[in-house]
This record gives sequence, structure tokens and C-alpha cells, in this order.
Amino acid sequence: MAIMRTDVIRERVVEIEIGQPAGAGWIAVGIVRQGLGPERGLRFEAHGASAEEAERRLREEIEACFA
Repeated sequence: MAIMRTDVIRERVVEIEIGQPAGAGWIAVGIVRQGLGPERGLRFEAHGASAEEAERRLREEIEACFA
């Protein structure tokens, strides 16, 4: 199962995908494209025991980067 959506974090558009790869745990991947060319982006990745934890960690990492 993969959850995909677009959200705004720290005034930046982020494409978020959350899924459970083979094995234990969940992974959340965020691509920040705002202010960058269409072929460029910043990729963030976080792992967690649940989808919610992985997404929370991803958001924290993105927020810290742009704080």
C-alpha cells in the first residue's frame, strides 16, 4: 500500500509518498520542488514503525532543514 499526496511544509510544496517496503517498518519519502527547476528537487526520507511515525519524522526533517 502506498499513500501519495502533495502537501505544504514550511511554505514549500512537498510530494509525499508513504509505503511499506518488503521487510519491517514504513518509509516516507518527500520531494521538495518549490523554487527549483522542474527536473530538480530535494529528496528527504524517514523510517518508522508505523506510517504515522514515518510521516512525522519526515515532516520534522524537512522543517529542520528549512528552519
